[in-house]
Amino acid sequence: MDKKYWTMERLDRLYKDWDPKVLTDLKAKIAKSNWRLGYHIQTETGLLNDPNGFSYFNNQWHLFFQAFPYGGVHGLKSWPHMVSDDLVNWKNTNKPMVPDRYYDRHGCYSGSAINVDDKLFLMYTGNVFEDDDEYRRHPYQDGAWMDKDNNIEKLSEPLIDNAPALITGHFRDPQILKHGDYYYAILGAQNIDNEGEILTYRSKHVDKGWKFYKVMDLGHDNLGYMAECPNLGFVDGKVVLIFCPQGADDTKFSYDNVHPNAYITADDFDWENMKLINPSAMHQVDEGFDFYATQLFNAPDGRLLESAWIGLPDTEYLSDDEGWEGALTMVRELHIKDGRLIQTPVKENDSLIGEKDNVENGMQLDKQSLINFDVEDGKDNEMLINSDDSYLKLSFDRDSHKLNLTRKNIGEDAESRNVLLGSSRLQDCAIYFDNTVFEIYINDGQRTMTGTFFHDGKNLKLKFNNLDNVSVNKLSNIGINA
Repeated sequence: MDKKYWTMERLDRLYKDWDPKVLTDLKAKIAKSNWRLGYHIQTETGLLNDPNGFSYFNNQWHLFFQAFPYGGVHGLKSWPHMVSDDLVNWKNTNKPMVPDRYYDRHGCYSGSAINVDDKLFLMYTGNVFEDDDEYRRHPYQDGAWMDKDNNIEKLSEPLIDNAPALITGHFRDPQILKHGDYYYAILGAQNIDNEGEILTYRSKHVDKGWKFYKVMDLGHDNLGYMAECPNLGFVDGKVVLIFCPQGADDTKFSYDNVHPNAYITADDFDWENMKLINPSAMHQVDEGFDFYATQLFNAPDGRLLESAWIGLPDTEYLSDDEGWEGALTMVRELHIKDGRLIQTPVKENDSLIGEKDNVENGMQLDKQSLINFDVEDGKDNEMLINSDDSYLKLSFDRDSHKLNLTRKNIGEDAESRNVLLGSSRLQDCAIYFDNTVFEIYINDGQRTMTGTFFHDGKNLKLKFNNLDNVSVNKLSNIGINA
């Protein structure tokens, strides 16, 4: 990434003011990449981050996300719009929501969607920096209607034009829900004491009349200096709240990434008092290297679904120099068991699974592969995907019940993440490998580890030690470019 090139003028430049040749040249450059993905949503050019507007409308699944098409940097954000009939094969509608109003002129930031009659209503944060002596952030909570032809019409005025008293300009990421007679908006915020909070608004009308209601009571006060991307979900008679407590005290809630993605389960939710009933401890949603901004969706078919950004804020990636960054996870189905979150790929992803490879230690690994294995009792175990100057290693220590994941990207130092399985053993493990991203599902989804893996783009070999029932299936390369 050329930091001298990315001036504030270029980062904030409206899309209509860019020379079309910039995208043409960027497409040609990215076409030569050895790091592109096969079955995860990625942008054709530029940066992808938070998933937004996950919904089911007009007999299709809909998924938006934040993006900046002109480079692998966090520039002026729009919402590309993807649709799918099966949660696996996604197509770009080519009708994005772009920043074009005063109240979203520095970017269309995170938000959500809800069906209302025969339209889809979008609620999102419009990012604005006031050009005064302090260059202050002024967030607007904005709305838009989308019709059955995927045409989006923004409201003429913001739904919420100011943060409430004692809240800073860090006020964003509305999740919109309907309960009883009211629509509710759940928003991440920072108070004037630099503490994270989750705020709630409500209205009887989705497109007007929004008023501050209450601060949500999570039963926890370790929300760092900002609680981003809050989402409520309901499954198995329980409740889960997922959010990103930036700067949370890691002596009370352990995490290794620059910013964590956390969850709390609860027995119920008190809508009148905006309170989690009998909340659990805080846990990491995913214990890998790159996972953030989870969006939940209680689907009409009864499932609780999840999409997340395979990436992190305030982080640079090797693909930035090629002009692109980021991906979305496969859609996952969530359950709650014994107060913990269970995450598995939705069953529709089985359509990606192809023929089995002949498994040999040291075999060549396809860039799109599903690796399954379990472990031999009483022995230390290891699986390694390696190339000339890079590797991804998964090992299990039988004494400590600790699963260790070590990554060495090409040209970088090795780093590790660990999962403590407690008294349980490593019974099974599934690795969904997609060239430069991976999703690991441990013990039927009791833990997950997601991240990026930048190798030399040529030979990838699979090696293993003391593993049972190793199988490798080819996965389809369906080339989802947004």
